[in-house]
Amino acid sequence: MRTRKNSKTTTVKVKYNLGEVAQCYGMIGLQIIGFLVITLYPICWAIRLSFFYYNGLPSSQNFIGLENFVTMFTKDADYWRSWLTTIQFALIKLPIELPFAMFVALLLNRKIKFKGFFRSLFFLPCIVGVAVIGLIFSNMFDYYGIINAWLCKIGIIETGITWFSHKWSAMAVLLSGAIWSTFGVNTLYFLAALQNVPQELYEVAMLDGASKFTMFRKITLPTMAPVLQVVVLLSLNGTLHTNEYVLTMTGGGPGGSTYTVMSYIVGKFVPGFAGNSINIGYGCAVSFVTSVIMAVIAIIYMRTTKKLSNTY
Repeated sequence: MRTRKNSKTTTVKVKYNLGEVAQCYGMIGLQIIGFLVITLYPICWAIRLSFFYYNGLPSSQNFIGLENFVTMFTKDADYWRSWLTTIQFALIKLPIELPFAMFVALLLNRKIKFKGFFRSLFFLPCIVGVAVIGLIFSNMFDYYGIINAWLCKIGIIETGITWFSHKWSAMAVLLSGAIWSTFGVNTLYFLAALQNVPQELYEVAMLDGASKFTMFRKITLPTMAPVLQVVVLLSLNGTLHTNEYVLTMTGGGPGGSTYTVMSYIVGKFVPGFAGNSINIGYGCAVSFVTSVIMAVIAIIYMRTTKKLSNTY
């Protein structure tokens, strides 16, 4: 039992039942252990290892101080080039995906037949593994794939296009697969938000003679603003973390020009994906800096969009 004082200086006694407290901690004990063992410990291990040279052999581990970080900021142009590619990928993907998801959600929010079927149809790509999607689209856009066959058949092109031989054609393929695989879940988010908009607001606006576009701009978007803020954050975070999808489709090619930052880290510094002679310590340093940059991006986004959470 403990006592505390409120603003009126009255004493309030708070009693704790040890049995209930033990029960609560027992219920979340596995989650706490999992967080400590699976999340916190690897983070601390990676941060510590970022100050060492380490190639996987315990005998090779040598303390080198800040050398990994100095190398990253002064010599590793490929890492910063992968950040540029990641930003380009996000700036193209999100302005296409989110409005398209909103448009589909608006259609599904209308009174149409087989609404449940269409919801399941649009959500279906979300349950397919991103690695599988990468393999599907890489085969579709192969030189002898079905896309080139269709384009040649309808007369748009005379010979097949080598989609993965140039950066922007490869990026176009990556974007098409990424948008197809993720717009469905955003559609469901937007649809759930649309169904929570009070219908009375639309009825009053109709009585005032407001057009559908005006109602969308003045009622729908402001009401959906808190959900929109979260959806954009999740989409941004997911896009920045694009990894195995790039590795399975392009492998970073041509010449590493389609490496996103996460696929660059995995492809270059993770044992099993990278070569035999890799500096895992340097990979840990790169991962640590990447995490900090992504956290800063999330904080900046949340601060700049803070008003959206209080719009309605």
